[in-house]
Amino acid sequence: MEAPIEAKRGVFAVVATQMTNRPKVARLASSLAKNFKPTASDPLERAKNLAYLLYVHEQPALCLQVCQLLNDITFKSNYNLWTWVELTLALEWKLRMDAGQPMQAQACANSIRDTYQTGSETERLQKTATLDRRLTGSLLYDTEIAKAQQSGDKTGEKNWRMIQLGALLFLEALGGSSTLPVSKLEQQFAFNLAKLRRA
Repeated sequence: MEAPIEAKRGVFAVVATQMTNRPKVARLASSLAKNFKPTASDPLERAKNLAYLLYVHEQPALCLQVCQLLNDITFKSNYNLWTWVELTLALEWKLRMDAGQPMQAQACANSIRDTYQTGSETERLQKTATLDRRLTGSLLYDTEIAKAQQSGDKTGEKNWRMIQLGALLFLEALGGSSTLPVSKLEQQFAFNLAKLRRA
């Protein structure tokens, strides 16, 4: 069952008070404490961004709390909203694996995969084809990262690496593919994470 919106906003407020040493993170959390709405794409995207920032800044407990604010949202065939939930489910999968909780991690992966089995037979076939393309890396951001590096755009590089983290975790949570096995995804994730933590 989805938690009340005021309870969710309260969690964001707590995150803000605990991240005063990271003003950018605290401002984002404070904004969400006032304006978070699970029925609109923009606040969901910003909440996803907050969760990933907390992970990069080595705050797994706070990160998990933020992920869970999105991960109780039910899939209603609206990918404008679900895109962000999907990425926080992937991040919670990672947190659960890191904490030695494989059953909870698998539940997150199942929540992602189950959405590709909804709709008519034609829709399911289309979704399966889309998922198969994603699992081979069609939505990774290596090109964008390389372009930012070549042009000396450090902010752009950092932003693309943040997005890359979610794309890699999505693939890893679903088991990767022959093109991108889990071992390779883990290496890429660790590499991007290290770059972000040094930035």
